[in-house]
Amino acid sequence: MVFSPASDAAPSLRASVTSSVRQLIVDGELAPGDRLVERRLAERLGVSRVPVREALQALEREGFAEQRPPRGLVVRHLDAAEVAMLFEVRSALEDVLSRRLVEVVSDDDLARLQAVVDDTDRLGRAGLTAQAVARNAEFHDVLVELADSPVLAAVVEPVAGRLAWMLSQHAAPTVMNHEHQRVVDALAQKDADAVARVLAQHLESSRTALAARLPRREAT
Repeated sequence: MVFSPASDAAPSLRASVTSSVRQLIVDGELAPGDRLVERRLAERLGVSRVPVREALQALEREGFAEQRPPRGLVVRHLDAAEVAMLFEVRSALEDVLSRRLVEVVSDDDLARLQAVVDDTDRLGRAGLTAQAVARNAEFHDVLVELADSPVLAAVVEPVAGRLAWMLSQHAAPTVMNHEHQRVVDALAQKDADAVARVLAQHLESSRTALAARLPRREAT
């Protein structure tokens, strides 16, 4: 995506640039350890270096990037300890999310969630694993959107972004999608406890799969 340099000072542009760089990381186009160079990213996105600098500061705060002297800012390597804490935080947030969703979810909302599940299943059966993983990752974004709570969305967004990054590396989209179907079924029953329980089980299975593939924190 290319942005208009004339509006570099606009908050909306800064947010868009941050989102674009974050997505490059989530999609794997910028891999762990890759340098995040303002000039190169500005050229790639068609903006000045100012919004890119602010975007990189935001992504460092969110945990997508870290300073690695003498190389400078790089895409962060994930480790098992950080993953475990992120899942603990998301688990607590999803308990709140579950109860909110049961209060507000409509039949149309359920149909939208079911469409994500069905699309992921179709892509998986067609052998389009990368596309299935990407569609899977949208499921939790839709859950937060359907909760229709700006406060909850603002709290969840930084954690959700990092989890989307991790889950985009998940090797078993079919397993994840089966668990997403259970979430939809529980929501259809308007059972907040069941929704919370299914989401907790879903997070635990994802955490177990990821922890087995991530290095422990290196001593510094």
